[in-house]
Amino acid sequence: SDALEEALDDLRERIRKAHMPTWMTEALTELQNQFPTNASIRCRSSTNNEDLPGFSGAGLYDSFTHHPDEGHLSKSIKQVFASLWNYRAFDERDFYRIDHNAAAMGVLIHKNFDGEQANGVAVTTDPFYQTEDSFYLNTQIGEDLVTNPDGESVPEEILLNKLNGRKFTLVRPSNRVPDGEQILSKSLLQDLQIVLNRIDASFRPHYNVLPWTKAFAMEIEFKITAEGAISIKQARPWVF
Repeated sequence: SDALEEALDDLRERIRKAHMPTWMTEALTELQNQFPTNASIRCRSSTNNEDLPGFSGAGLYDSFTHHPDEGHLSKSIKQVFASLWNYRAFDERDFYRIDHNAAAMGVLIHKNFDGEQANGVAVTTDPFYQTEDSFYLNTQIGEDLVTNPDGESVPEEILLNKLNGRKFTLVRPSNRVPDGEQILSKSLLQDLQIVLNRIDASFRPHYNVLPWTKAFAMEIEFKITAEGAISIKQARPWVF
């Protein structure tokens, strides 16, 4: 309703104007000082009510880029936290009967990338075609996000062999590149095969999962930077 939307608008504004405890401000100052003074800092939303069984929270919350002329990092952090109470997020949680009072926001912080060649999502299994020993890769050029694509965007789909980075299947090409071309080169695929295996192996002990257990996988967001390097944005367990 209009009344609810106005109430949520007011709540977000109060969060954005709220005074942070001294310890938190000092911690953010220390964090901000770890970045070059002329660097923009990406503050990405990450909540405990995304990618739940039967519920996807993709696109419900807001991420912000903190630019050097915006002062203290707390400004953008509070903006991210305020988005926990976006009307669309509240409405979706309410529909799926997710406890609003149990919802919590976290912020992933990393250097903001300009001129990226590509962005993508990888899963350390093949949840869609059910092939054996494959990583699933979904990639698009530039900043044309695969997580929240526009209606005309068709990303590149690749099944990459877990054991041999030279073996892969191009399931579907991107509609943003010329016919016959692909976004991820053979050398990038070989590097991704190594990186994805390392990430999967690193997280399994934290979830008490044996190396050979198939009912576990990691979902990984990555970028190909302007320099052609792989940069991992975030990784989290895949919800089967």
